[in-house]
Amino acid sequence: MDKKKEHKTEEKKEQNVATQADDQVAHLQEEVLHWKDLALRNAAEVENMRKRCALDMQNTARYANKDFALDMLPVMDNLERALKTAKVEMGKSDKPCEPFFVSLLQGVEMVHKQLEDALGKNHVKKMQDDGHVFDPDKHQVIQQVEDPSKPAGTIIEELQTGYTIGDNRVLREAMVVVTK
Repeated sequence: MDKKKEHKTEEKKEQNVATQADDQVAHLQEEVLHWKDLALRNAAEVENMRKRCALDMQNTARYANKDFALDMLPVMDNLERALKTAKVEMGKSDKPCEPFFVSLLQGVEMVHKQLEDALGKNHVKKMQDDGHVFDPDKHQVIQQVEDPSKPAGTIIEELQTGYTIGDNRVLREAMVVVTK
């Protein structure tokens, strides 16, 4: 009988050792899963940070000339005013214009075109008024006028041209007159 008791005690010890080993294996497997999950999360965070940095660098390069472009817009406005005024004044006269003034006007037109091209190469473009409807993100209302023939919020005059830079980010709002 003692042998049977010893054998049962021995079996219980082996079972306890096996149970403890199974518990340790289960604990270690949980720990492995925890560290694996942590490693995957950290790898994803690093990848997201890399993408954010690349996008930030891209935007920095795209909009680096923003301040310079803003400084050039009044020059463009003044060239356009000069051209418009000169053409109006030339059209008023019955006599042909002096060749000097015609050449001067052509020179101003070339400078205007060159500035327009330079701004375009730097992704600065004039805004296109889609359907001539007021958009608070693109336009600044300077004046409202009554016009029953048009729906409210319709742009009837652009006082200053608006510009975008890069992927249609507003550089300068257009100043407009709209209907009430």
